[in-house]
Amino acid sequence: MRLSLFTPLFLFAACSAPAQQQPEASVRQGVNERFLDPSLDVDEYLEIFEGESREIALQRDGIMAALRVKPGMVVADIGAGTGLFMDPLVQAMGPSGKLFAVDISPGFLKHLRERAAQANYHQVEVVQCSERAVELPPNSVDLAFICDTYHHFEFPHSTMTSLFEAMRPGGRVVVIDFERIEGVTRPWILDHVRASREVFRKEIEGAGFIYTGELEVPGLSENYVLQFQRRK
Repeated sequence: MRLSLFTPLFLFAACSAPAQQQPEASVRQGVNERFLDPSLDVDEYLEIFEGESREIALQRDGIMAALRVKPGMVVADIGAGTGLFMDPLVQAMGPSGKLFAVDISPGFLKHLRERAAQANYHQVEVVQCSERAVELPPNSVDLAFICDTYHHFEFPHSTMTSLFEAMRPGGRVVVIDFERIEGVTRPWILDHVRASREVFRKEIEGAGFIYTGELEVPGLSENYVLQFQRRK
């Protein structure tokens, strides 16, 4: 369109203004509905999440070794759930560190606060995230730990973009999730987890993170461990 001195101002503004970006669509509507239920039985999930039948709980020490948490670090446990990793993370970061225990479930948040208070963990700050954002301060996190939680992100790009803003330059993101391979993976995981590791990796890279490789944790067979880094 050719513009002239007589072109109406409103038409000029319409031509020059950038198009508004559409909000991200849900990748799996209602995926967290049961965790948002006010009647959530936390004791039931304590048994599920922290029992020896769960691979992640059984190999917790090996996972902690792979995370390489150092004294004084600021760590965000995204999807902290019942607090399976609260004790070892606090012990590894020491009194000068800080742990953001992040979750979307009111029931889990209440339990996390009680767990931290009973253990006198002054390093722990419990944070309620939203469906689209981790709700953490900008430039505040050295290590983000997303364990069996990424597949619960209803708006993964929005959530990971908010995490990118919360990470310090060079900060690491470690993602543990279920291997999903058609014809190989057991039916429960195929139904529960929406996509493969390749899809998840591409989504995380799309939010600005750099893939730095897979971490080996002995004893994990149904889960993989991927590491990413925020650009410096």
